[in-house]
Amino acid sequence: MTGPMATRTPTQRKAKQTIARPPKPRMTRADKLAATRSTLMAAATEIVGAEGYGDASVAKITARARVAQGTFYNYFQSQQDLFDQLLPELGTQLLDHIRARIAGSPDGLKREEIGFRAFFEFLAETPEFYRVLNEAETFSPKAFRDHMSNMIRGFVRALQRSQEKGGLPGYSTDELEVIVCVLLGARNYLAYHFVTRTGHVGPVPDWIVRAYMKFVAGGLLYGGTSGPTYRPKRAPASNGADAAGVEGSRVVTTGADSAVLELRVQDGHRDPTGTVRRGVLLDLAASVAELAASGERVPPPVLLNLAVSVLAPTRAGRLVASAQCEPRRAEAIHVALTIHEDRRAGAAVMTAQATFTEPVRSPRKTDR
Repeated sequence: MTGPMATRTPTQRKAKQTIARPPKPRMTRADKLAATRSTLMAAATEIVGAEGYGDASVAKITARARVAQGTFYNYFQSQQDLFDQLLPELGTQLLDHIRARIAGSPDGLKREEIGFRAFFEFLAETPEFYRVLNEAETFSPKAFRDHMSNMIRGFVRALQRSQEKGGLPGYSTDELEVIVCVLLGARNYLAYHFVTRTGHVGPVPDWIVRAYMKFVAGGLLYGGTSGPTYRPKRAPASNGADAAGVEGSRVVTTGADSAVLELRVQDGHRDPTGTVRRGVLLDLAASVAELAASGERVPPPVLLNLAVSVLAPTRAGRLVASAQCEPRRAEAIHVALTIHEDRRAGAAVMTAQATFTEPVRSPRKTDR
């Protein structure tokens, strides 16, 4: 062997390698305090998860953590103080886990699916969480209130960001808190029924995810379109311009019981992927239905219900919406409508059924 290595003994080479290794950083006092507190919280999680709050004593927790009982009171004023901090801390860990999973994912249903799966991943990694959560309402009401408040606020903020990007059409900002409680309740009961009751440990089965997403999809995508709270942005006009309350739209034809609207899709109508926003489709659908139902009726009828089905996402540059009133039944006006790409015979994007009723007329004043 030639070169510098030929003159070094194995001992010398080993010494050089040892010297090249960076020294391990020494733990500061703050690091040690944080590590001990984390150990105590982990021990408390295990004890409460296995035996419940009622049988979780300071002695058991410190024995599991392998620290002196006196050390416990350097971190917590009392056993109840630890209980009051336990659930909110686990909740923060849960939120951090979900946020890490959904980071970088697009808004919408895929993001909800990833978050749903991440919730059950956390349960698999921290199976004690469910008992800590459900007994906290009795043994630590403060912790339970703090945890629920943190979960709801965080979820609402996420939905508000989605709404700002065009998601959740038909919902008002105030209604988002209700939606969050519904979704959190669904997760909680599914966890009890399919995890805690059966003892399942591991990722949530795909068939549960499919059932959950099928149910949730209709509510998130079309929420608010099945009741009197949904309205198009502006009532349709018959002058041919901006008829659907969507910039770039115009009336093609209108009759006593039918209407056709055309929308020239603009950049503001699209989401970041270039797909036409669902809110735009809903406004177009509601407007062409109202135009067909109105005819020569004064005042125009009131929209009661709009049930839609999006057949396929679209990136088309032009959309054509056509609506036709069905034969009159009782006091209701029923309208069937379709939105196509480019022309009335193009690919179907959405179908819908709308129901209208005559407005309530104010009693006429009579002269005495």
